Amino acid sequence: MPPDAKAGPRPMARKAPAVLLVPSAVVVAAVLVALRLHIQPPTVPRYDLAIAGAPYGADPGKEIPLTRGGRLEIDLRPEAGITGAVGARGFLLRGDEVRAWDPPFSVAIDGVVRIAGTVDELFAGVPPGPWEVAVAVGRPEVLPTAPRDVLRRRSEDPVRAGWHLVHARVRLSE
Repeated sequence: MPPDAKAGPRPMARKAPAVLLVPSAVVVAAVLVALRLHIQPPTVPRYDLAIAGAPYGADPGKEIPLTRGGRLEIDLRPEAGITGAVGARGFLLRGDEVRAWDPPFSVAIDGVVRIAGTVDELFAGVPPGPWEVAVAVGRPEVLPTAPRDVLRRRSEDPVRAGWHLVHARVRLSE
């Protein structure tokens, strides 16, 4: 028997599985990313806001009065068809002040986000006065959590983005 036969498998033979697994893993990852981008594109269309059935886009400067004990319904509708998961995260803005706002919402299969409830429930603990209701709508994994992201997007909203900020001015009564 030759002396190198007892030494075990050659070093190249031990590396063969790794040499085959790494390219296979890269191919599988590329296929999964391609499928993800096809099934759920990373961007979402812009959203339009309607409060209590009246389109808000007609007069964006109008302040909407909200009375305690009243009811509020907000619909956020995508401007175009949407596929994949959609989430929403609410914020209340006053000047440079940003407060997290966690209203209950539902998302329909066509991407429409609905926030509905009584003003008392939706704005519990919020002081009266003027507020800007800002709702970030988009892919759940990229929704903003930092106040500076919301303030930055407040004045500029790109056409193609992972999330869009939709906002309305309201005045909470005493």
